Amino acid sequence: MAELQQVNSYVNSTVTEVSDMEQYGREDVWTLPNSGKGDCEDFALLKRKLLIQRGWPASALLIYVGATSQGEAHAVLTVSTDRGEYVLDNLTSSILPPSQTGHVFYSRQSGRGWISASGAGTAEPTADFPVANRTHLAKVGPRGRRG
Repeated sequence: MAELQQVNSYVNSTVTEVSDMEQYGREDVWTLPNSGKGDCEDFALLKRKLLIQRGWPASALLIYVGATSQGEAHAVLTVSTDRGEYVLDNLTSSILPPSQTGHVFYSRQSGRGWISASGAGTAEPTADFPVANRTHLAKVGPRGRRG
């Protein structure tokens, strides 16, 4: 847990949150925040990279996309450990289980693709059920990011 906390805190304190539109002039750019700026998926990608460099298996590090409790699109890194699954989030320094984040997840990484809430495989993160069904935590995010 200490290593997860260290990586989460480091990335959250060294990367400045900016939208893809502000930084690149277009929506939905997934890249490492090499400029020191990025949105939520960029934070997640950097956390994933740093944990892999520290010896964590890539299979234990998945990006989930969904919405915050305010309904804003969001992406986080989840880490599977021997004590359960935890979320590394740029919106908080707390490391929490997915069910305690207040987020609703619609898609999760699966190999080189994504698994939607219905279980369908997709090339990109998607929400394939009506927004009205967002009331439960499904371990799986809409396109577009809050950051």
